[in-house]
Amino acid sequence: MKKLITLCLLIAASGLAAQTKSKTLKLKYTAPEGWNAEEFGGKTTWDESGNALCKCSGLYFTKQNKDGKLNVMVYPSTISGLDSSKREMVGSMKFVDVEKFDKTKNKYFSFEKKKSNFTDVKTNKKMYEVVKYKTKIEDHFYIIYTWQENMGMMSPNTEKDLFLVINALEPL
Repeated sequence: MKKLITLCLLIAASGLAAQTKSKTLKLKYTAPEGWNAEEFGGKTTWDESGNALCKCSGLYFTKQNKDGKLNVMVYPSTISGLDSSKREMVGSMKFVDVEKFDKTKNKYFSFEKKKSNFTDVKTNKKMYEVVKYKTKIEDHFYIIYTWQENMGMMSPNTEKDLFLVINALEPL
């Protein structure tokens, strides 16, 4: 019985240890199994610093998949940063905006969801199918891109796998 209780406590403790609280991004997140998470950007403002994907702050999740790497990019923003062209891009890929959107939600957020594609800004060539989520919490917003590095259509199973990361995000 003691071994069973000890095992349960170890499992619970390992689950808690995996959660990350980011005061900078105003988020709590737990990378689902098999996913890697990397936070980047400034410590005082969301528009400073960054990396090769964006000269801003954000959170980048990746997971290897036999059909092409899965990616989730989370950009925090104030209302003034929503019109920033840098948050319409991930590296050299630009989101092709569309009028049509759906509403969806998880436990903590309600989202505007747009499905479109990325284009390469250098060649103007169509790239990957992508789902863009936008949500507001108090005085700030999150823009989230989910895609698979695969030139085919995104399957419903792939969308579900990508949405696991969306469900792992909580406001701080």
